[in-house]
Amino acid sequence: MPGGSLRPVTVVAQPAPRTLQFPPPPSAVTFSVPSPAQYHYQCSYRYLSISWNNLRTGKHGVVSLRHWQLPSYPVSGYPSTLKTSAVAVTGSGPVVATVSVLREQPNAAPQVISVIPGVNAIQLP
Repeated sequence: MPGGSLRPVTVVAQPAPRTLQFPPPPSAVTFSVPSPAQYHYQCSYRYLSISWNNLRTGKHGVVSLRHWQLPSYPVSGYPSTLKTSAVAVTGSGPVVATVSVLREQPNAAPQVISVIPGVNAIQLP
């Protein structure tokens, strides 16, 4: 993939929309890739892993995102099934997240290939 592990990837974290109801739904974060990269044949086995942690409650989780555009023809592999945005129900409080680029490998667990993981922080009501 052009740029490989040195290619910058932007992930935006913002409070997820909430409906007006009682009791209110738990706070959540929408993680999204605002400008997915153009498809390259090496994209089909790469994706983002966002690990988040609520510092107030200790709740934590992982969200996976695709950081590249789907081509006009079908591609296979787990990363091609991912969306470029996802909602994580984090609860209220300060939430921190790290972003890593992963590469799938045959017969092995995905491997982190990002040179410098990204960090994001957000305060939820």
